[in-house]
Amino acid sequence: MAEFSSRGVGNFAATFAQRSLAGQRIGFELRFNQLQNTLINRFNKQVDEINETPLGTQRKIGNLQKKSQELVAALPVLQEYRGGNTNNKGQLEALFEEVSVLFSTFNQDATVDADEVAAFEAQRDVVVNRLNNIYIFSHPDINDTNTIQRLKENLDTLRGLEVTAGPLSGNQAASDALTKFQTEVSIGITVTQNTISTTLDMEQRIEAKFSAADADLIGLTTEEQARRDSEIEGLRVNLGYLLQAISISFEMNAAFAESLQTRLTDPRPQPGSVLNLFT
Repeated sequence: MAEFSSRGVGNFAATFAQRSLAGQRIGFELRFNQLQNTLINRFNKQVDEINETPLGTQRKIGNLQKKSQELVAALPVLQEYRGGNTNNKGQLEALFEEVSVLFSTFNQDATVDADEVAAFEAQRDVVVNRLNNIYIFSHPDINDTNTIQRLKENLDTLRGLEVTAGPLSGNQAASDALTKFQTEVSIGITVTQNTISTTLDMEQRIEAKFSAADADLIGLTTEEQARRDSEIEGLRVNLGYLLQAISISFEMNAAFAESLQTRLTDPRPQPGSVLNLFT
Protein backbone atom coordinates (compact mmCIF):
# COMPACT_ATOMS: atom_id res chain seq x y z
CA MET A 1 0.00 0.00 0.00
CA ALA A 2 1.35 3.40 -1.04
CA GLU A 3 2.19 5.84 1.65
CA PHE A 4 2.42 9.62 1.38
CA SER A 5 4.61 11.64 3.67
CA SER A 6 3.44 14.97 5.08
CA ARG A 7 6.07 16.61 2.91
CA GLY A 8 4.57 15.05 -0.23
CA VAL A 9 1.11 16.14 0.73
CA GLY A 10 2.35 19.64 1.40
CA ASN A 11 4.10 19.83 -1.96
CA PHE A 12 1.02 18.59 -3.73
CA ALA A 13 -1.16 21.20 -1.97
CA ALA A 14 1.33 23.96 -2.75
CA THR A 15 1.51 22.98 -6.42
CA PHE A 16 -2.27 22.81 -6.62
CA ALA A 17 -2.60 26.21 -4.98
CA GLN A 18 0.00 27.69 -7.37
CA ARG A 19 -1.78 26.36 -10.43
CA SER A 20 -5.11 27.45 -9.05
CA LEU A 21 -3.74 30.94 -8.49
CA ALA A 22 -2.42 31.10 -12.07
CA GLY A 23 -5.80 29.95 -13.38
CA GLN A 24 -7.53 32.55 -11.25
CA ARG A 25 -5.35 35.30 -12.68
CA ILE A 26 -6.11 34.30 -16.26
CA GLY A 27 -9.81 33.92 -15.51
CA PHE A 28 -9.90 37.24 -13.71
CA GLU A 29 -8.25 39.07 -16.57
CA LEU A 30 -10.80 37.65 -19.00
CA ARG A 31 -13.74 38.42 -16.71
CA PHE A 32 -12.33 41.86 -15.89
CA ASN A 33 -11.97 42.75 -19.57
CA GLN A 34 -15.51 41.54 -20.30
CA LEU A 35 -16.90 43.43 -17.30
CA GLN A 36 -14.89 46.53 -18.21
CA ASN A 37 -16.27 46.48 -21.76
CA THR A 38 -19.80 46.00 -20.44
CA LEU A 39 -19.42 48.89 -18.01
CA ILE A 40 -17.88 51.15 -20.66
CA ASN A 41 -20.69 50.34 -23.11
CA ARG A 42 -23.24 51.14 -20.41
CA PHE A 43 -21.35 54.35 -19.63
CA ASN A 44 -21.42 55.40 -23.30
CA LYS A 45 -25.13 54.65 -23.51
CA GLN A 46 -25.80 56.73 -20.40
CA VAL A 47 -23.69 59.58 -21.84
CA ASP A 48 -25.79 59.48 -25.03
CA GLU A 49 -28.95 59.67 -22.92
CA ILE A 50 -27.56 62.60 -20.94
CA ASN A 51 -26.62 64.41 -24.16
CA GLU A 52 -30.21 64.18 -25.33
CA THR A 53 -31.72 67.55 -24.38
CA PRO A 54 -34.93 67.09 -22.33
CA LEU A 55 -38.13 67.82 -24.26
CA GLY A 56 -39.01 70.80 -22.06
CA THR A 57 -35.60 72.35 -22.57
CA GLN A 58 -35.74 71.65 -26.30
CA ARG A 59 -39.07 73.49 -26.45
CA LYS A 60 -37.68 76.47 -24.55
CA ILE A 61 -34.59 76.64 -26.75
CA GLY A 62 -36.73 76.32 -29.88
CA ASN A 63 -39.06 79.12 -28.77
CA LEU A 64 -36.13 81.41 -27.97
CA GLN A 65 -34.48 80.67 -31.31
CA LYS A 66 -37.74 81.36 -33.14
CA LYS A 67 -38.24 84.59 -31.22
CA SER A 68 -34.69 85.71 -31.99
CA GLN A 69 -35.12 84.94 -35.68
CA GLU A 70 -38.39 86.89 -35.82
CA LEU A 71 -36.80 89.87 -34.09
CA VAL A 72 -33.78 89.80 -36.40
CA ALA A 73 -36.07 89.56 -39.45
CA ALA A 74 -38.16 92.53 -38.24
CA LEU A 75 -35.22 94.93 -37.94
CA PRO A 76 -34.31 95.34 -41.65
CA VAL A 77 -37.97 96.02 -42.50
CA LEU A 78 -38.18 98.74 -39.87
CA GLN A 79 -34.85 100.22 -40.89
CA GLU A 80 -35.95 100.39 -44.53
CA TYR A 81 -39.27 101.96 -43.49
CA ARG A 82 -37.49 104.55 -41.35
CA GLY A 83 -35.05 105.30 -44.17
CA GLY A 84 -37.94 105.83 -46.58
CA ASN A 85 -39.69 108.20 -44.21
CA THR A 86 -36.46 110.08 -43.54
CA ASN A 87 -36.15 110.65 -47.28
CA ASN A 88 -39.81 111.66 -47.50
CA LYS A 89 -39.35 114.20 -44.73
CA GLY A 90 -36.60 115.85 -46.75
CA GLN A 91 -38.85 115.78 -49.83
CA LEU A 92 -41.74 117.36 -47.91
CA GLU A 93 -39.51 120.11 -46.54
CA ALA A 94 -38.36 120.87 -50.08
CA LEU A 95 -41.98 120.75 -51.26
CA PHE A 96 -43.00 123.25 -48.57
CA GLU A 97 -40.35 125.70 -49.81
CA GLU A 98 -41.39 125.17 -53.43
CA VAL A 99 -45.02 125.98 -52.55
CA SER A 100 -43.77 129.18 -50.90
CA VAL A 101 -41.96 130.04 -54.15
CA LEU A 102 -45.17 129.24 -56.06
CA PHE A 103 -46.99 131.77 -53.89
CA SER A 104 -44.39 134.40 -54.59
CA THR A 105 -44.82 134.13 -58.34
CA PHE A 106 -48.16 135.95 -58.31
CA ASN A 107 -48.91 137.65 -54.97
CA GLN A 108 -46.15 140.22 -54.76
CA ASP A 109 -48.59 143.07 -55.46
CA ALA A 110 -52.23 143.70 -56.15
CA THR A 111 -52.11 142.66 -59.79
CA VAL A 112 -51.00 139.62 -61.74
CA ASP A 113 -49.34 140.04 -65.13
CA ALA A 114 -48.57 137.59 -67.94
CA ASP A 115 -44.99 136.98 -66.79
CA GLU A 116 -46.25 136.06 -63.34
CA VAL A 117 -48.77 133.69 -64.89
CA ALA A 118 -45.95 131.96 -66.80
CA ALA A 119 -43.77 131.84 -63.70
CA PHE A 120 -46.69 130.40 -61.73
CA GLU A 121 -47.27 127.63 -64.25
CA ALA A 122 -43.58 126.70 -64.39
CA GLN A 123 -43.28 126.58 -60.60
CA ARG A 124 -46.58 124.73 -60.30
CA ASP A 125 -45.15 121.96 -62.47
CA VAL A 126 -42.10 121.80 -60.16
CA VAL A 127 -44.42 121.33 -57.17
CA VAL A 128 -46.49 118.69 -58.97
CA ASN A 129 -43.37 116.81 -60.06
CA ARG A 130 -41.96 116.84 -56.51
CA LEU A 131 -45.20 115.55 -54.99
CA ASN A 132 -45.63 112.91 -57.69
CA ASN A 133 -42.15 111.48 -57.06
CA ILE A 134 -42.56 111.05 -53.32
CA TYR A 135 -42.89 107.36 -52.45
CA ILE A 136 -45.55 105.85 -50.21
CA PHE A 137 -44.15 103.63 -47.43
CA SER A 138 -46.18 101.56 -45.01
CA HIS A 139 -45.64 99.24 -42.07
CA PRO A 140 -48.32 97.00 -40.52
CA ASP A 141 -47.35 97.95 -36.96
CA ILE A 142 -47.07 101.71 -37.43
CA ASN A 143 -49.91 104.14 -38.14
CA ASP A 144 -48.71 107.15 -40.11
CA THR A 145 -52.29 108.27 -40.93
CA ASN A 146 -51.51 107.68 -44.64
CA THR A 147 -49.94 111.13 -44.80
CA ILE A 148 -48.19 110.82 -48.16
CA GLN A 149 -51.14 109.10 -49.78
CA ARG A 150 -53.45 111.87 -48.65
CA LEU A 151 -51.07 114.56 -49.91
CA LYS A 152 -50.90 112.84 -53.28
CA GLU A 153 -54.68 113.14 -53.54
CA ASN A 154 -54.02 116.84 -54.25
CA LEU A 155 -52.14 116.07 -57.48
CA ASP A 156 -55.09 116.56 -59.83
CA THR A 157 -56.09 119.77 -58.05
CA LEU A 158 -52.55 121.14 -58.30
CA ARG A 159 -52.22 120.21 -61.98
CA GLY A 160 -55.39 122.09 -62.76
CA LEU A 161 -54.50 125.11 -60.65
CA GLU A 162 -54.32 128.38 -62.64
CA VAL A 163 -54.00 132.11 -62.11
CA THR A 164 -55.11 134.77 -64.52
CA ALA A 165 -53.68 138.14 -65.37
CA GLY A 166 -55.51 140.94 -63.64
CA PRO A 167 -56.37 141.86 -60.07
CA LEU A 168 -54.87 139.62 -57.39
CA SER A 169 -58.29 139.28 -55.81
CA GLY A 170 -59.44 137.46 -58.92
CA ASN A 171 -57.07 134.60 -58.02
CA GLN A 172 -58.31 134.01 -54.48
CA ALA A 173 -59.31 130.41 -55.22
CA ALA A 174 -55.75 129.56 -56.25
CA SER A 175 -54.38 131.34 -53.21
CA ASP A 176 -56.76 129.46 -50.85
CA ALA A 177 -55.96 126.11 -52.47
CA LEU A 178 -52.23 126.68 -52.06
CA THR A 179 -52.64 127.80 -48.45
CA LYS A 180 -54.63 124.66 -47.66
CA PHE A 181 -52.11 122.44 -49.42
CA GLN A 182 -49.10 124.03 -47.74
CA THR A 183 -50.76 123.53 -44.35
CA GLU A 184 -51.20 119.85 -45.19
CA VAL A 185 -47.54 119.62 -46.20
CA SER A 186 -46.52 121.19 -42.89
CA ILE A 187 -48.64 118.66 -41.00
CA GLY A 188 -47.13 115.91 -43.15
CA ILE A 189 -43.62 116.99 -42.13
CA THR A 190 -44.56 116.78 -38.45
CA VAL A 191 -46.31 113.40 -38.84
CA THR A 192 -43.40 111.99 -40.83
CA GLN A 193 -40.93 113.12 -38.16
CA ASN A 194 -43.10 111.43 -35.51
CA THR A 195 -43.19 108.29 -37.65
CA ILE A 196 -39.40 108.29 -37.87
CA SER A 197 -39.11 108.63 -34.09
CA THR A 198 -41.70 105.91 -33.50
CA THR A 199 -39.89 103.56 -35.88
CA LEU A 200 -36.52 104.22 -34.27
CA ASP A 201 -38.02 103.58 -30.84
CA MET A 202 -39.48 100.30 -32.09
CA GLU A 203 -36.10 99.28 -33.51
CA GLN A 204 -34.42 99.95 -30.17
CA ARG A 205 -37.07 97.95 -28.31
CA ILE A 206 -36.64 95.04 -30.71
CA GLU A 207 -32.87 95.17 -30.26
CA ALA A 208 -33.37 95.11 -26.48
CA LYS A 209 -35.76 92.15 -26.77
CA PHE A 210 -33.31 90.35 -29.03
CA SER A 211 -30.48 90.94 -26.54
CA ALA A 212 -32.67 89.58 -23.74
CA ALA A 213 -33.74 86.55 -25.78
CA ASP A 214 -30.15 85.91 -26.85
CA ALA A 215 -28.98 86.14 -23.23
CA ASP A 216 -31.73 83.71 -22.16
CA LEU A 217 -30.75 81.34 -24.96
CA ILE A 218 -27.07 81.47 -24.03
CA GLY A 219 -27.94 81.00 -20.35
CA LEU A 220 -30.21 78.07 -21.10
CA THR A 221 -27.74 76.31 -23.39
CA THR A 222 -24.89 77.00 -20.95
CA GLU A 223 -26.95 75.62 -18.08
CA GLU A 224 -27.87 72.58 -20.15
CA GLN A 225 -24.22 71.97 -21.06
CA ALA A 226 -23.20 72.35 -17.42
CA ARG A 227 -25.84 69.77 -16.47
CA ARG A 228 -24.49 67.36 -19.06
CA ASP A 229 -20.89 67.87 -18.03
CA SER A 230 -21.75 67.38 -14.35
CA GLU A 231 -23.73 64.18 -14.91
CA ILE A 232 -21.14 62.73 -17.30
CA GLU A 233 -18.33 63.51 -14.86
CA GLY A 234 -20.34 61.79 -12.10
CA LEU A 235 -20.71 58.70 -14.28
CA ARG A 236 -17.00 58.76 -15.10
CA VAL A 237 -16.05 58.96 -11.43
CA ASN A 238 -18.43 56.14 -10.49
CA LEU A 239 -17.06 53.98 -13.30
CA GLY A 240 -13.51 54.57 -12.07
CA TYR A 241 -14.45 53.68 -8.51
CA LEU A 242 -16.23 50.51 -9.63
CA LEU A 243 -13.35 49.30 -11.78
CA GLN A 244 -10.90 50.13 -8.99
CA ALA A 245 -13.00 48.21 -6.45
CA ILE A 246 -13.11 45.15 -8.72
CA SER A 247 -9.34 45.30 -9.24
CA ILE A 248 -8.67 45.67 -5.51
CA SER A 249 -10.98 42.74 -4.75
CA PHE A 250 -9.03 40.53 -7.13
CA GLU A 251 -5.69 41.64 -5.73
CA MET A 252 -6.91 40.78 -2.22
CA ASN A 253 -8.02 37.33 -3.34
CA ALA A 254 -4.72 36.81 -5.15
CA ALA A 255 -2.76 37.88 -2.06
CA PHE A 256 -4.79 35.44 0.04
CA ALA A 257 -4.08 32.61 -2.40
CA GLU A 258 -0.37 33.41 -2.45
CA SER A 259 -0.32 33.40 1.35
CA LEU A 260 -2.08 30.04 1.34
CA GLN A 261 0.44 28.65 -1.17
CA THR A 262 3.33 29.83 0.99
CA ARG A 263 1.90 28.08 4.04
CA LEU A 264 1.38 24.83 2.13
CA THR A 265 4.94 24.74 0.78
CA ASP A 266 7.53 22.75 2.83
CA PRO A 267 10.04 25.08 4.39
CA ARG A 268 13.55 24.43 3.07
CA PRO A 269 16.39 25.12 5.49
CA GLN A 270 19.27 27.20 4.19
CA PRO A 271 22.26 25.19 2.90
CA GLY A 272 24.66 24.37 5.79
CA SER A 273 21.88 24.72 8.34
CA VAL A 274 21.82 22.09 11.17
CA LEU A 275 18.16 21.58 10.30
CA ASN A 276 19.27 19.71 7.18
CA LEU A 277 20.27 16.82 9.50
CA PHE A 278 16.54 16.21 10.12
CA THR A 279 15.35 16.37 6.50
